[in-house]
Amino acid sequence: MRTAVGLATVQARRSRCSRGFVHGLLAGVSLLAVPSLRAQSGEERSATSPAGETDSAAVATLAAWADQVWLSLLDRDGAYYGRLAEEGIFQRFNPGMNNEYELEIRSSLFHPGEDARWAELPNGFRVAGASISHPHILNFVDWRQQIHISGPVDLMARYRRERSFTARRDYPWVGVRWGDMLGTPWTAQVGIGVHFFKPSADVEVALARSWREGEDRSWTLEVRLAALDAFNETIFQGLGVRADEVDAHYDYAGVPLAARTTLRAAASRWRAELHAGSSRRSEVQVTFPATGRAPFTQFERVAFLGGLLQVTPLKRVTLALYGTWARADTERRAAASALGFTLREQTVAMGARARTRLNPLWAVETELERVRRPEWRTPEGGASREHSDRGVFARAALVRYPEAGWTSRLAYAFLDRDAGFLAPWLTGQNHRLVTEGGHRFRSGFEVTAGVSWDLDHFGRAPFDGGHLRLSAAW
Repeated sequence: MRTAVGLATVQARRSRCSRGFVHGLLAGVSLLAVPSLRAQSGEERSATSPAGETDSAAVATLAAWADQVWLSLLDRDGAYYGRLAEEGIFQRFNPGMNNEYELEIRSSLFHPGEDARWAELPNGFRVAGASISHPHILNFVDWRQQIHISGPVDLMARYRRERSFTARRDYPWVGVRWGDMLGTPWTAQVGIGVHFFKPSADVEVALARSWREGEDRSWTLEVRLAALDAFNETIFQGLGVRADEVDAHYDYAGVPLAARTTLRAAASRWRAELHAGSSRRSEVQVTFPATGRAPFTQFERVAFLGGLLQVTPLKRVTLALYGTWARADTERRAAASALGFTLREQTVAMGARARTRLNPLWAVETELERVRRPEWRTPEGGASREHSDRGVFARAALVRYPEAGWTSRLAYAFLDRDAGFLAPWLTGQNHRLVTEGGHRFRSGFEVTAGVSWDLDHFGRAPFDGGHLRLSAAW
């Protein structure tokens, strides 16, 4: 017993020491970088500074995070375990993951700066792949295109592919946008998510507008309303499709709806984002006529909220603070009590990101984030059980990113996670060195390849996987 207590004490001290080391490293890099800044001439700046990149350019965005939560609601068929999985809507814990999985997602795929640049592009394509084991490669694909039709009307198309341990998704979306609707400053948009299973198609209606205050302050507001599984009743009731023609038959008590709002503001030395969304609590009766499985009634709801504030306190130093919260509630009621359960998934994150520009080509980027993933599960007729999952992620990187030419990144990344009793295989501390190199073309095409190095076992097995990213804008 004493040995166990002593070991736990040592591990706790190691965790505190590691966190203190990381916090000190990140603070030290930022502080040391400031006095090393040197003046640059106007000629040098125009020749080498990144296009559209200034000291107040975005170092982070919550747009990618909000889109991911929204997509987990719209495309529930694309979840790793499927639409009706007992793992819930977010499906955050998978036996295929290891304690380096989250580190792979954060250090090998798209960086915060890349997400921020992508959020501003009307047309573009990007793909990222990372080897996480001998048989598996994480891969993400984003594509978006706007095509002018006539007058104020544009055709819009998007595609999202995701292969990971939380999703197996292929989600095409097509819509029509009408600018300056009826002579107003509002833009209207109607789109549909295309699914192979017809009843899963979702319809989105959106209104958006932008306006300015004074010389340097601008605002953008967008409101979306989505009808989930919009054609379910039409297909099974109006068209007379028999329930036994599908694996699972869904009968909604009412039309499931969801809404989302995005507000952005920007000025010369600051910018802010607010993202919020929620779905109405839906009720659907699920039967399995083809297989005879026991039926059940399921209730579902998703809500999320995120805010970001970015400031430029010094000429070449940009800071961003953010917080996010997302929750998914699933309740299943079944005649067979063993099938019933109540599940609440929640993810809360708070973090900070910073960029200190050393000269027009080079910058130091730092990041620190704390995440909590609590989960409450209650089997039907049983007692509620709470699961706690906490983690700290930190990164410091030296980055070379010109307007055109060779790019490079040298980054140290750290992850300290305690995944609790539900997923003990995800618990651990991991230190990683990431080396990347690539080329950015003036045409908008960019390619980056990298190798990760395991600092925890550097003497025995240093290689920790490779990754590749491609992107293009037009």
